[in-house]
Amino acid sequence: MRRLTSIRIGVLLVIVLVAAACGEGESADPAPTTAAPTTVAPTTTVASTTTEPSDEPLVTTTTAALTTVAPTTTVVSTTTEPPDEPLVTTTTTALVETTTTTIVLTNSFRGVTAETIKLGFASIDFEYFNETFGFNLTYANYDDTVNVYVDHINATGGIVGRMVEVVHAHFLPVGPVTAEAACIELTQDHQVFAVMNGFAGPGAENVNACFSAIYDTILVGGKPTPEQLEQSTAPWISYDISLGRRGRAFVNLLEETGELSGLGPIMVLGANAEYEPMMADVADALSSAGAVVPISLANPDTGDEMATIAYLEVLLERARGEGVSTIFVVGEAEYALQYLFSMGDEFTVLILNGDSANSWATAPPEGIERSGRLLTNKSFESRGDADMADCLNIVEAGLGHEVLSPDLLQEGEKNYWAALQNTCKSFELFRHIAAAAGPDLTNESFRAAAEALDTFSFTGVPYASLGPGKADARDTLSLAEWNHEAGVWTALSPPMNVR
Repeated sequence: MRRLTSIRIGVLLVIVLVAAACGEGESADPAPTTAAPTTVAPTTTVASTTTEPSDEPLVTTTTAALTTVAPTTTVVSTTTEPPDEPLVTTTTTALVETTTTTIVLTNSFRGVTAETIKLGFASIDFEYFNETFGFNLTYANYDDTVNVYVDHINATGGIVGRMVEVVHAHFLPVGPVTAEAACIELTQDHQVFAVMNGFAGPGAENVNACFSAIYDTILVGGKPTPEQLEQSTAPWISYDISLGRRGRAFVNLLEETGELSGLGPIMVLGANAEYEPMMADVADALSSAGAVVPISLANPDTGDEMATIAYLEVLLERARGEGVSTIFVVGEAEYALQYLFSMGDEFTVLILNGDSANSWATAPPEGIERSGRLLTNKSFESRGDADMADCLNIVEAGLGHEVLSPDLLQEGEKNYWAALQNTCKSFELFRHIAAAAGPDLTNESFRAAAEALDTFSFTGVPYASLGPGKADARDTLSLAEWNHEAGVWTALSPPMNVR
């Protein structure tokens, strides 16, 4: 029974984590339980082969065109009397000085030559995962989508003239074994300059630190903790919003939309003790906004259903005595949520990470139909967004078929939405920073370029920023409420800048 429970939680988190902030969620919070695989080595494929790099620097010269100003003519006006002097016509020709800009590309760093940048892309092997554990998840593997987008980058000039070469590495989202093997393959065997997307899933997500802290390799993806960023020697940039910053952003959304005043006393409930620093920050943000927070506790038995129920029975009696009417859940807490749902409309439930609940539209959690009011924060991305439309046009043209959001898919149809979102966001953010870093591309020039950025936008994220001490780019969130009748999240606010 314990083993089945563990696998069940792992699978639930896979659905949450892989569907990134895209209508299918980028990644979820650290999971309370893990299920380590016993077999399966990650597979690695290399796309976009290139010619052998030259030892000589690649020189790109840009010359402004010579401009000749059109001749000007001055004519003496005529009169009835013939002039005493001959008619004089003058012609003046002006030359504009030419300017030449020379860009010298060299083998500036590991994985960077004068001609190419070698990048790794780490993604879940959904096909093998289904075969190994007997599931039927419909997510498409990311490889084809990634290759299409890399072809687009190269067809539009690459990155400061360098073409992108991508190496694929796959892992299973349960346990650290396959993730660790994929990290070593990308960093040591293939010597990539940077890795896109990273690892997700219970036991695998923490292996992301392998890139930036152990092998000094840039990672664009994942959700680093402050402790992981402190230990990293290479830049680790996330296209999502950090869970630590998300708590205060959620409170601000509730306050700015006027929802906070109607929630009454709020209890902060953590999925496990690992969330206690985040819980303290949330409680402080709520108190600063004028809310009453009489209780803030973490569940010591998250992975045990019966123990969780017993713990909550006692805790909720205390909450009732304190007049609590709203429960703010921090972290992934499947059993706790199911028990809270069974309370009906007694409590309003706030869910910290709305991206982890994106999959509820297609795979709603058990008992949600009995729940009361549910609020969260998330993105509502659509084909109408200009940046999203560019991403869709590129990927759909390359794949040769339409990419539908999960709510439009028919049963059994392949889900390419998560692959599209994670691919466009990670590569677009990397390209933006790497281009700003200039021709001398290194870990340090990449870091300096990221820290020099202020506000910008990218696929599905109209409000984004980076800077010194800010490694999570996304500043865009909307307040959302679960629509019981339609079985979907609906927006209570437009996209707001929560920086």
